[in-house]
Amino acid sequence: AVVSTQSTGEQLQPQWSQQPDLARNEVALKQKCALLGLMELTFNRASSSRSIPFSEVAAAVKLPVDEVELLVMKAISLNLVRGSIDECDKVVNLTWVQPRVLDLSQIKEMNKRIIEWAESVEKTVADVERQIPELLCN
Repeated sequence: AVVSTQSTGEQLQPQWSQQPDLARNEVALKQKCALLGLMELTFNRASSSRSIPFSEVAAAVKLPVDEVELLVMKAISLNLVRGSIDECDKVVNLTWVQPRVLDLSQIKEMNKRIIEWAESVEKTVADVERQIPELLCN
């Protein structure tokens, strides 16, 4: 889950602040956690519902809303996600997320989505086949 990614970073902050190299790079570590959170948020949504309000992204990655656009621009520039930003409506439209190693629950979720997609395709094919005589006669 997205929150757990961010929470893990927060939980580990006392440990990394004791390590000089990590402490010097705290901002980069937080940004990486936010980028991973954005990727998780995108992955966990159906591909048909990836228009995400800035406020939802901000809540998921625990950033101020005014930093969401920069985060998404960074993710797009690193080719972690693909999509567009609608500044006027404060919505991110993400069409693709970089594949990564999946845990068992994520694989099960992906399998469920593939089955739903296949059923949707079968329904569409059946609808088109039903309409073929109408289309050929008109």
